Amino acid sequence: MGGAGRKGRLLIIGGAENRTCGSGALETFVELAGGEDARIVVVTTATEVPEEVADEYTAVFGRLGVTSVRELRLLGRAAADDAATLRALDAATGVLFSGGDQSRIRTLVGSRTNELLKRRLDQEGLVIAGTSAGATAMGHWMILGGHGHEVAASSVKVGPGLGLLDNVLIDMHFNERGRLPRLMSGIALDTRLLGVGIDEDTAIVVGDGQFDVVGTGVVTVVDAGQSTIAYAASDDEPMAMLDVSLHLLPAGCAFQMNDKLPAIGNMRGPEED
Repeated sequence: MGGAGRKGRLLIIGGAENRTCGSGALETFVELAGGEDARIVVVTTATEVPEEVADEYTAVFGRLGVTSVRELRLLGRAAADDAATLRALDAATGVLFSGGDQSRIRTLVGSRTNELLKRRLDQEGLVIAGTSAGATAMGHWMILGGHGHEVAASSVKVGPGLGLLDNVLIDMHFNERGRLPRLMSGIALDTRLLGVGIDEDTAIVVGDGQFDVVGTGVVTVVDAGQSTIAYAASDDEPMAMLDVSLHLLPAGCAFQMNDKLPAIGNMRGPEED
């Protein structure tokens, strides 16, 4: 599940990351990708304002000392399969998928770009980041939409993702937009999936069978592997979910993904002043 034995790293950001002071998730991304020697590609497929987004990230990475930053828009399957695209991605040490509308990223699923990213992540130490819509697309399945306030079959729409992280369903802007019902509705479709909800300006760094939390918010982990689910007569009606495990993990905490075990960081207990 967590990419044990994988040489690369995933950095999955809940959106609205700090882009001004050169700290937090983006700084972690640059450090993992090689620091000032990083060669970064920003994939702007998901956004409707690619030039603006690319300029913002180029400026942020420039403040962090990175001089090699280029944009790939990849608007369609032909672009994702193009030889020039593959050469650019093959030369990168870090690839960042921007936010926007994750349904736009579906055109990349199964493409030559998708396969190259998987191979380099597993075998060559590539660092891949995704923020907001780009974060949701990292899993084998991704949430495409849904705004329900109840845990119901109609509260979520799910489709194939890029498959960079197996058996995990990711949601973003999590507590800010009250998305726990949406995530639980998604994992109810397949309780083998681990639900991971990531707050804004917060990220998980995935590698070697676990993820570590960085940033200013919390990561919510929902494990329904031992749960019992009873569906309502209508998809619009709430379902019953029993014996679901939920973990709230701020920065400094970690999660062993294969064993589904959280690890608390350097935090005080309730009895301490």
